[in-house]
Amino acid sequence: MSMYVVIFDRDPEESYQDFHAAFVVHPQIHNWWHYIKSAYLIRTSLEASELADHFGRCARRSGISTTHLVMRVNPTDRQGRLVKEAWAWIRDNSNR
Repeated sequence: MSMYVVIFDRDPEESYQDFHAAFVVHPQIHNWWHYIKSAYLIRTSLEASELADHFGRCARRSGISTTHLVMRVNPTDRQGRLVKEAWAWIRDNSNR
């Protein structure tokens, strides 16, 4: 199982509720994190290309920009400024 960061070009004028609902229910997305509005951390058995394709399909159906980046991450090498719940999610999903 891999962890990816999905970063996308979020427009503050757009609604992302439909996109979010469609994106996170993929059966191979085992867990997700969305504490930063324009990014997801995804634990998945999908490959980067498959996750990118899924993002594109959901974005097109929801009428939002398809601009995005999918990149595998090493969750044990981390630093930043986040709320406690975000750090807990990263910690709990790093050792799986």
